[in-house]
Amino acid sequence: MTRKQGHKSAPPALAGLGAAAFVATALAAAPATIAAGFIDFERQRIAYHNIQGTIWRGSIERVSAAGIPLGDMEYRLSALSLLRLAPQITLSAQEGAVLGRGRFSLSAGGRVTVSDLNARIDLNASAPRGVLGQPAQGVAEIAIDRFDFSLKKGCQAAEGTIWTDVLNAPSKRYDLPALPLSGGVRCEGSAVVITMAGANERSSAEMSVRVLPNLTYEVTAEARASEPGIASALRLYGFEDDDGALTYGAAGVFKGAGS
Repeated sequence: MTRKQGHKSAPPALAGLGAAAFVATALAAAPATIAAGFIDFERQRIAYHNIQGTIWRGSIERVSAAGIPLGDMEYRLSALSLLRLAPQITLSAQEGAVLGRGRFSLSAGGRVTVSDLNARIDLNASAPRGVLGQPAQGVAEIAIDRFDFSLKKGCQAAEGTIWTDVLNAPSKRYDLPALPLSGGVRCEGSAVVITMAGANERSSAEMSVRVLPNLTYEVTAEARASEPGIASALRLYGFEDDDGALTYGAAGVFKGAGS
């Protein structure tokens, strides 16, 4: 008597591999609009016109953050970063207030890491509250090798350079030579510190911005002028006389772009 062979089920490991392959394939083809449905853009004060591509790679048209037009953006999400529970996304922006490219990742505990960031920022469009109490004009160029900041521990690592011609427009207004500023970013304890300085044959200026883990910030500046007329112009910007120099100070809470 011949006994019929029953259908053998696939080994559990092989079945699991097949299921994983199916899920990976489905995710790879999933449209970006699905992922966008899980993000509260309104709460983050982010708006966009259209999003195309998959959750791994795509483009977003006419992006704005806190009312600041960032232009069109392309993104790429690292699948390996999801396994480390620290999603990493590469962003590039064009045709807006920010032009550039960089990598951003978010880890548990509100830890943000930025690397290989090179950007050119239109200050007139991205700094609506201005600089030193006056409307901002000009650009800022940022090159960040690494920036690591935690809402719990503050600044963990910071290395990069910053350049701006924001003081050129007010200098020209008072018939002064251009005064570009350059400097860098670093950690001082838990605080992020940005320092810049510049000088010409008639004046010099230094500026420092400190950001604490609770996102409060302090801005201080010191200027020296060789002519009374220059000092008078600086006083219109809120500078005060201080032991032969002119100083400026402000503080607040960082809530978003332009705050």
